[in-house]
Amino acid sequence: MIRRLVLSALLVAALPAHATNGYFSHGYGMRAKGQAGAGIALSQDALVIATNPAGLSGVQDGFELGVDFFAPSRGSVIRQGGTTVKYEGNGERVFFIPEFGYSRHLGDRLAVGLALYGNGGMNTDYDVNPYGRFGA
Repeated sequence: MIRRLVLSALLVAALPAHATNGYFSHGYGMRAKGQAGAGIALSQDALVIATNPAGLSGVQDGFELGVDFFAPSRGSVIRQGGTTVKYEGNGERVFFIPEFGYSRHLGDRLAVGLALYGNGGMNTDYDVNPYGRFGA
């Protein structure tokens, strides 16, 4: 009974995390993204080249094509002393990041492949240096 209450309290208290890995994706290829980037250790498609080129020998011949939908929520609050400055994200709100992978085995011990993938920046511009207001 106590365990159920504690578990219920933890589930209610859990809040979603709103974060990215910055400039880089947490995985390349839909299978790796579905496993939160486990594609580094577990080769499943031709896009393994982006994170672990040696994994290409463990995948089947073929090609992968995908588009990642990236819609970051951007903004910041800078507090220093008694001054608070808030910035809202600007620029584009939605980004489409393409990816393509091709793999082919030339023998038992040789495979070749090609991976084309994009990394998405946040496209944030500031009219004024946000740290300039604090003498930086």
